Amino acid sequence: MAITLKDIAEELGVSVTTVSRALSGRGRISAATRRQVMEKAVELGYDLAAPEAEGGRRRICIVLNSRLQPLSADSFYGTVMVGIENECQKHGSNVFFQTISNAADGGLWDLHGKEQLDGMILVGADIYPSIVKEAKSQGIPVVLVDNWLPEISVDSVVTDNRGGILQLMNYLISKGHRRIGFIGGPLSHRSLQERYEAYQAGLVEHGIQPNSDWCWLHTAPAPQIGKGREGIDALIARGLPVTAVVTDNDNTALGVLQGCAAAGIRVPEDLSLAGFDNIELSEHLTPPLTTVHIHKYHMGKIAARRLHELMQGEDTHVPLRIRLGTDLVIRESVQQLQS
Repeated sequence: MAITLKDIAEELGVSVTTVSRALSGRGRISAATRRQVMEKAVELGYDLAAPEAEGGRRRICIVLNSRLQPLSADSFYGTVMVGIENECQKHGSNVFFQTISNAADGGLWDLHGKEQLDGMILVGADIYPSIVKEAKSQGIPVVLVDNWLPEISVDSVVTDNRGGILQLMNYLISKGHRRIGFIGGPLSHRSLQERYEAYQAGLVEHGIQPNSDWCWLHTAPAPQIGKGREGIDALIARGLPVTAVVTDNDNTALGVLQGCAAAGIRVPEDLSLAGFDNIELSEHLTPPLTTVHIHKYHMGKIAARRLHELMQGEDTHVPLRIRLGTDLVIRESVQQLQS
């Protein structure tokens, strides 16, 4: 089995970071310590042609589904990407972006070659498990963002979807709303499933029986604004049986606003509305949208930081699921019901 930085660090009783700095020649470290590390590396048979040893820059590939392109139009994942790239720059790594369209898409390996990649960050719900399995079989460290695969031992950075929705439901109910609808999906996306299940749990915790007539769930990925428009049109066709609607992301809420405007329904006077994500657009809507803030930049930053730990051999035997908390952002799209 190949010798890792962690092996050298344990032999010398120093940190993995110290070993990495000694082998790469970067960072403040004494000549004596550098010499000690080099001698131990040679003794153990460490590959001195590795990036840390030759001072080379690591190659990190960020992979996402092609349907998320262009990123400039996706304020959620665009912000995640900025966090990843900024953190990778701190570590002196080269970052490459690659989109894939299906599980058999060979473009990733054709472009980079398995032997040329030092690490991978896979972003979003539409990343195929086969890509993760192939990378891990080649010994390439992998971290997922906004997704997790319970059947594969792989690190991930996710959001506290349940906590965020429950906080939002408590707020709506405190404003007098009990007939609260939900528009979102597809539930094949784990994050969206968590949000829907938390919505149902929020009703039950307050003694409210969930009602399928209050909900509109999409079964396949589609443009989010269109999903919101379709969902609110369906609820309007049912006689709008709710006083408030929760959407599983802010772009879907924008579609709801468009549908309400076309139908002459005022928000929040006739219908209160809340989203999830707190994208930049949400505070500029009319009315500004009550939503749940996700720490998108930090999701990317923490994922990149964890990837560099894995590449240095730190705690590779303990797959982590790092769950970031959320914040309720109260704006003007929810109003108090008159008792």
